[in-house]
Amino acid sequence: MAVVPFATQSYTSRSLPISAQRCVNAYAEKEPPDAKTPVAVFGSPGLTALFNCGTGPIRGFRMMNSVLYVVSGQRLYSVTSGLVVTDVGGAISGTGYTPMSDNGLQLCIVNSVNGYIYSTTAGFQVISDINFHPARSVTFYDNYFVFDWIGTNKFFCSNSLDGTTYTGTDFGAAEVSPDFVLSLVNQQENLLVFGQSTIETWYDAGTINFPFLRVNGGTIERGCAAGLTPVKEDNSVFFLGDDLVFYRLNGTSLVRTSTHAIEQAFQTYATVSDAYTYSYTFEGHKFIHIVFPSANANWVYDISTDLWHERESWDPFNNNYKRWRGNCVIEAFGKVLVGDAYSGSVGYLDATTFTEFGNTMQAVLTGPPLQDDRARIFISLFELDVESGVGLNTGQGSDPQIMMDYSRDGGRTFINLQTYNSLGKIGEYLHRCRWFRLGQSRQWTLRVIITDPVKRVILSAHARLAKGI
Repeated sequence: MAVVPFATQSYTSRSLPISAQRCVNAYAEKEPPDAKTPVAVFGSPGLTALFNCGTGPIRGFRMMNSVLYVVSGQRLYSVTSGLVVTDVGGAISGTGYTPMSDNGLQLCIVNSVNGYIYSTTAGFQVISDINFHPARSVTFYDNYFVFDWIGTNKFFCSNSLDGTTYTGTDFGAAEVSPDFVLSLVNQQENLLVFGQSTIETWYDAGTINFPFLRVNGGTIERGCAAGLTPVKEDNSVFFLGDDLVFYRLNGTSLVRTSTHAIEQAFQTYATVSDAYTYSYTFEGHKFIHIVFPSANANWVYDISTDLWHERESWDPFNNNYKRWRGNCVIEAFGKVLVGDAYSGSVGYLDATTFTEFGNTMQAVLTGPPLQDDRARIFISLFELDVESGVGLNTGQGSDPQIMMDYSRDGGRTFINLQTYNSLGKIGEYLHRCRWFRLGQSRQWTLRVIITDPVKRVILSAHARLAKGI
């Protein structure tokens, strides 16, 4: 039996014979040298409902003074650690993702049209100051809320510690390049101003009319493709570049984290300007999600392994699989909370749950090409080393199934017949997951699918091969 490579990442090339590899609702984990396998593939955690806020969709989260604030539909809710949910205000127009920030006393929300302020003393209000301008992003820096000014090369700030009042002279202009400002990030006492073709670095100089000044020599010659993609994680900032490459900032240097195959996928999307990101840590993995709402795609970069995978969910309204229903994520109350894109539900990532709010969660693993210098390869036995005996006591999953099909034409088409095999009933820990007499081909692409609500762990793949001519 030979060890054969199997899916550890999503890398579907525009030339499928090169690679049709996919890793959907699963991720790879590197193991120590003395483990049974150097890399194992784990099923992504499911979603367990925790509480409900309105009718949804859940559009944004923010923690302020140990209270969680949730935008659901057009309403703002507060949630205490005891999960007491209170509707605190409304009229937040739109349905898209809503960035938020706070100064410890006031919560600020923007939606590219209006700005909103909530405080426990003054309640919920629309920012009505004539010197406030439509903004897609907001960050807090040295007592000021700072915003991009949509459709201009400017950015502006609030008065000190007051998100309801603004002064007409409190704005700056990114003038290194004639591009529009798309987003702002407060990173390590630097204000990063993301434009369409450059990233400028500013700092708080305490000047009278406008407190920020540009750092000479701190400009990066790379723009941002979508204003809501810059995200802070792992002591750095990640963003989608104007060349549709996903980058990590290392000081003023750019580190490419995406792959050619993923960049090719980005290029096929008709709209990327509405993309946004969020990040979280789960069981030691730091995941960064890039959500493309118009393209119905959700890509995930795992900083710990430098590998990418995909997330998909069952869309109950259209009866098909689309982007992951996790619309926004925050780490709060000792859990990784997830807001639902289809309802007002807020759940949490749960490694012991294998559904999403009770809906089927499908794991799809398509392996890399199996070939040997264009010779015919005969497969008399294919075996997946899995964690077996994971069946449930009763119902669906009591005899959990894994489905396998394969392609002989470089991943272009897969045989319609899916061959089922058991992952082992409860306690059948020595069950072997094997398929016999697959036939011959000059190139194999093997794929497995798991839909039963059970634990999914693949340690390795093995095959009994014979080489022809």
